[in-house]
Amino acid sequence: MDLSETLKFPVKNRDNLIRMFIGGLLNLVPIVNFIPSGYAFLLMRRQILEGPAQELSEWDNWGTLFKYGLFCFLIGLGYAIVPLIAFGIGLALLLPQLAILKFLGFTLLCVGGVFTLAAMILFPMGILLFAIEDELTAAFSFFRVIDEVKEHYHSYFRVFLIVFIMGLITGIASLIPLFGWIIGILAGFYISVETSLFMSEVGWEITGREVPDMPETPTGPTHEENSQEGK
Repeated sequence: MDLSETLKFPVKNRDNLIRMFIGGLLNLVPIVNFIPSGYAFLLMRRQILEGPAQELSEWDNWGTLFKYGLFCFLIGLGYAIVPLIAFGIGLALLLPQLAILKFLGFTLLCVGGVFTLAAMILFPMGILLFAIEDELTAAFSFFRVIDEVKEHYHSYFRVFLIVFIMGLITGIASLIPLFGWIIGILAGFYISVETSLFMSEVGWEITGREVPDMPETPTGPTHEENSQEGK
């Protein structure tokens, strides 16, 4: 995919900007933020199965968006449960004044750190396999998840790098006086959308589809604007 076109896609016209702003606002509210999470997930699924979209989807079928956002949350919780247990027990063992318990606690904290890193690496692939197959079990097929990460590591970790850089840039930009708060509202949802767009490239590789080009940003009026002019 063309990097610049993909980065511009969510904000390429007025309609997309409005949809992004709605997603940014919804992303601020706990529980309600399952809806924008499901929106980004279904964008990735649509990109993989149907090819690059011409523009972002309308905000409709909110129940479906919430359902898939909840599924993504539960998958994340499933990947986080082992590190959370290891950290919880490890911290508890550090409290008693016994050297052996402190040693075990420190060991569990280290184990929790390793599992946390592993979960951070594997979780996006689990979500991607769920998007491809629409089966929750696909997200927890850990041997397949690991195999897919190893096979497509080049494009997969490219996404990690791009998302990290975007997060760093938007974090700095959000500190800008006056306009920074607007960037802050949109930043989280924008990164979610961009992650979905870039992860769809990995999805095309997994499904054996030819990687198409992202539609170029139009310079003229949109289809909706043309329709309005026709009226």
